[in-house]
Amino acid sequence: MDGFQKVAYIGLRKKDGSLMLNVPLYIKVAELNKDGMTETQTQMISRISEIMIKQYEKQLSDYFSSLKEKSNKEEL
Repeated sequence: MDGFQKVAYIGLRKKDGSLMLNVPLYIKVAELNKDGMTETQTQMISRISEIMIKQYEKQLSDYFSSLKEKSNKEEL
């Protein structure tokens, strides 16, 4: 029996950068392993997680850089 499994969310943002809504991403699954997932699903989750982690690391880095710049400007 085929089914769908949620594997991630995509955060949509407004033009000003504020969060608009999160959209779930699903994959179609057929044969499940002992963890309740397919091999393809396991690989996709791993790849999507890797991409998302890199993106969030960049967002956090940019955020902390902007805080540091703001703090430096306020000290002047």
